[in-house]
Amino acid sequence: MLKKINDFIQEHQLFSKEQPIICAVSGGVDSVCLLHILHDLGYSVILAHVNHHKRTESETEQVQMEQLALKLNIPFELLSYYDSKKENFQSAAHHARYQFFKELASKYQTPYIATAHHLDDQAETILMRLISGSNLYGYAGISIQQAVEGYHLVRPLLCVTKEDLYQYAQEKKYSFFEDSSNLSNDYLRNRIRHQFIPLLKEENPNFLVQIHQFSLITKEAFTFIRKQSIKYLNELNNSIRISTFLLQDIAVQKDILCLLFERYHIEKSYSMIQNCFTLIQKQKNSKIYLKNNFIFQIEYGQAKILQEKKTTCFEYELNLNQTCTIEEKYTFYFSKNLPQNNAKYIKLCYNSLKLPLKIRNRQPGDFIQMSYGNKKIARLMIDAKMSSLKRDQTPIITKPDGTVLWVYNLAKSKEVILQKSMGDIYLVCEEYNHEK
Repeated sequence: MLKKINDFIQEHQLFSKEQPIICAVSGGVDSVCLLHILHDLGYSVILAHVNHHKRTESETEQVQMEQLALKLNIPFELLSYYDSKKENFQSAAHHARYQFFKELASKYQTPYIATAHHLDDQAETILMRLISGSNLYGYAGISIQQAVEGYHLVRPLLCVTKEDLYQYAQEKKYSFFEDSSNLSNDYLRNRIRHQFIPLLKEENPNFLVQIHQFSLITKEAFTFIRKQSIKYLNELNNSIRISTFLLQDIAVQKDILCLLFERYHIEKSYSMIQNCFTLIQKQKNSKIYLKNNFIFQIEYGQAKILQEKKTTCFEYELNLNQTCTIEEKYTFYFSKNLPQNNAKYIKLCYNSLKLPLKIRNRQPGDFIQMSYGNKKIARLMIDAKMSSLKRDQTPIITKPDGTVLWVYNLAKSKEVILQKSMGDIYLVCEEYNHEK
């Protein structure tokens, strides 16, 4: 057993002996064996135990784990976890456990956190995900090692079975506890463990080894595909150019969408990814509403995830010797001197200037008089391939009677163009880019 696990550690380069390992030990046979094995192999280990106070045996288990640490002359760390919430205890407890392990890794200045997942756990996890649905990465099950927020979760026992661990514990006469909740069929994992896996083992005694090979092959395929997805989104700053997207293999296309959702920390599902995929194939301007005010939007050959912002209607008046700042993005003012920076401006005649000018966002029916005739502002913006958000935010400058003089950074009216040679005052707009 020791040689098999040591070879597995070396093959996958899970950790070195230069740094300690935070070892998650519940008191069950799996984690007790993990602790002993790593200790016997000469690794420096810290026994990290969580008492959830959910079972009567919890206090006894805590005392036994303290005594085990004392016997092995290693550090003992405890999280005494109480949770008053009746709903979603499993999720909250899981988060608390891993937060505890990460804090210990920081305390002991090590990136390594070891858990006792074995081949039976791997089979149960893969079958659960096949039943409930997942993506390629999820179907591959538990990773042998996994980088999370700068730490490395490692699973050195993913080369042995539960039965192997029981036999090893009996040979070595280790003391361990059985969690009574593992016997209940109230949980899907337990039903898979007690009812499905025994039948699969009858069909193939090497089922656990076969499903581990399935996991490795699936992970390798996912890793290859994910590299393509990362490269694609990095080059396009987390957006999708539909023309190049459709040239990718379909497996890469769908993983690009999965990665995009992950980068925005948006919960995804097969149906949601499929809906976005179908929308891209149609190549029409459209959007899908996601959770937390995010939208998946297609406009002018590009697809991206945006956090939808409600546009604030604005209308301001501007006189001489005043400034007008809009949405902390634009500042308008009059100047007698030509702007020396990159500010945009129009040139007006002071003597014919009717004040106050009005600065507002677009309204239905807006048009601007061009040299060739009137043009609807909505059509100007569409022709310029402006996003719907930018269309709503772009300032429009009008005379007091509502005549449009300037659609900022897009179009100047015929009246403004005629004043260019004789104008003697500048209406200036400085735009601030807050994007990082």
